[in-house]
Amino acid sequence: MKKIILFLAIVATFTTIGLAQAKKDDDIKSNMANILRSDLKQRVQIDETSAGNMVWLFGAKITEIPGTTTPNLIKVKIFGQDYKVQIATSTNIVGSSGSKSAADLSEFSVGDIVNVYGTLDSADYFLVRAKNIHNVSIQKPYTVVNGKILSIATSTSSFTMEAKKAGTSTLLVNTDSNTKIYAGKTLKSFSDLQVGMKVKIRGIWDRALSKIQALLVRINPTKTEEDDD
Repeated sequence: MKKIILFLAIVATFTTIGLAQAKKDDDIKSNMANILRSDLKQRVQIDETSAGNMVWLFGAKITEIPGTTTPNLIKVKIFGQDYKVQIATSTNIVGSSGSKSAADLSEFSVGDIVNVYGTLDSADYFLVRAKNIHNVSIQKPYTVVNGKILSIATSTSSFTMEAKKAGTSTLLVNTDSNTKIYAGKTLKSFSDLQVGMKVKIRGIWDRALSKIQALLVRINPTKTEEDDD
């Protein structure tokens, strides 16, 4: 109990000096292009329950992601304090669309702002075993971009494209098993993509990192398909 009281006192101190501390934490740029101002308000809440100490981290900044698969142990910073967040295969990972899934962390990037809910480790008060983690850095679920493929990386199932209407000249497009690739009404595969092809991409856009997680790729879209958002 003494440790919990001491920990809460430390958290209260961090809360008081949080704004001053935050000015010093500019080593990692936050991906804030699409974040609501309310999501940037940092807050730590700890409730002592019969199931253990429940903790909420609001507005934490990701500082390290070892990989995209689960289980995983990522690091976040809030009020200048580093926390470790343990993500299990059962953790609800909430991305830009707002839907929950026990999936991978492929949408997450260093610098993203996240909200974390979970249990506090009984021995390490800066280790959170996450039940939910919500990435608030990407708020717009769908973005449509037209352009031309510049290069293809088969090993990562990704390609770069000359983007239009994206505020950037080059855009990285990531695909996965959920990405649908069409030429007209014919379903295609990633291997059908070629440098120089015109494509239309519908997906989840991380504006800060100039990348998009593709949900749909149309090869050589018609004028009607280009204009259809």
